[in-house]
Amino acid sequence: MAGTTYSYTDPGLSTSTTLVNDLAPLWLQDELLAVAEKLTVFQDMGDTPNMPEGEGKTYSAQRYERLPLPGSPITEGVTPDSTALVVNKVTAVLEQWGMVTTLSDVALMTTKHPALQAAKDRLGNASAELQDREIQRVLMAGGVVVMPNAKTSRSALVAGDTPGTDFISGIVATLRQLGAPSFPGSMYGGVFDPYTEQDLAKDNTFVLSHQYAETTALFNAEVGRWRGVRWKRSNLLPIMSLLATGAGGVAAVANTTVPGGTTGFTAGSTVKATAALADPVSGLDTKQIVTANVTNAAAFVVVFTIDSAAPEGRYNLYVSQPGGSVPLLAAGNVLKTAGTTTTYTVVMSATALPAATFASNAGGAPAGSDPPASINVHVGYIFGKSAFAVPALGSRVQATLTPATASDSDPLQQRRKAGFKFMTKTCILNVDFYRRFECASLFG
Repeated sequence: MAGTTYSYTDPGLSTSTTLVNDLAPLWLQDELLAVAEKLTVFQDMGDTPNMPEGEGKTYSAQRYERLPLPGSPITEGVTPDSTALVVNKVTAVLEQWGMVTTLSDVALMTTKHPALQAAKDRLGNASAELQDREIQRVLMAGGVVVMPNAKTSRSALVAGDTPGTDFISGIVATLRQLGAPSFPGSMYGGVFDPYTEQDLAKDNTFVLSHQYAETTALFNAEVGRWRGVRWKRSNLLPIMSLLATGAGGVAAVANTTVPGGTTGFTAGSTVKATAALADPVSGLDTKQIVTANVTNAAAFVVVFTIDSAAPEGRYNLYVSQPGGSVPLLAAGNVLKTAGTTTTYTVVMSATALPAATFASNAGGAPAGSDPPASINVHVGYIFGKSAFAVPALGSRVQATLTPATASDSDPLQQRRKAGFKFMTKTCILNVDFYRRFECASLFG
């Protein structure tokens, strides 16, 4: 009858409640969510020699320097003095890096998406990003830095110090005058981040890559050509800004309590100390405190206090040798969790290290210069050919996957492991063949 509600109940009706044991706990879409794409661009800017196995892990490259031209004509019948050959060399000790992901048999059988393939894909991304980061670490520690508007220190940069036509042309002219060899097409190779890209792309002479792609082979991630440079975009370049000192940031001070088993810095000496928050993806420094001069009349250690209100993440701590002018990496990748105050101690040297204590390192990577207070600092490069090399021992990247068979360590076939390893080290071949530039951006 119209207006009535059908209320018959079937006691045998199978519903989602009665069939709950055969239902997935939640709906999963077929496609995995995309991960942030990071452009790895540095390796094809350098030389990539392969070292033979069985001859150690130290790479060495030699260069016979240009002979100086004579300043006067020779005397008739008199043999001129000989001009000596000068040979210089650069070396690098290769390092091995690797990562492993482990999946259980149950995880492989019960997940909707092919987890093993996802693991291999993510490991491939990680391998490329790791190699890119290690190249940048070496390049950031050496070479010549230039800045717009004749600025000579990072801390002096202001909002108007953005790159422009004259600035880039000046770098190109310098490299050409120094004799830096070019890539095919008489072009240099440049790398910038997405913000600097937009600063330079405003110039109406900037030629987008798609306008010449049909006739010119492109570098990986190449986006345009301008002022004699073929430019590549990288979103793994660090963008640096100032981190608060003290409240909301990091403080570095002297402490006369020297832990047992360690040696403090010499009484009356001065060390320079700074700390930087690392980018969560690349591990490169992004936010850095102003370098502090730490000293004490008695033997001392340097205590870093990361305030509870400081950004969460991993920090790199730098302390110079006594009397040194540049802070050097003493502790990398130290963790600070949200809402907690964390303290770390750096000593001069140690035979035993207590918890949260690190020893200074005379061979540590140098800290960057202090950033300015009010802007972000963007980094870019212009390379000539053979500015740096990335020698490798063995495969450039060796991917590994354990077989799906029983073994002594896994008799029930309960685990699959995927991973990669490589053994490389970046080596700057000639500091005159590239320039790093640091600047502000109108866009971020």
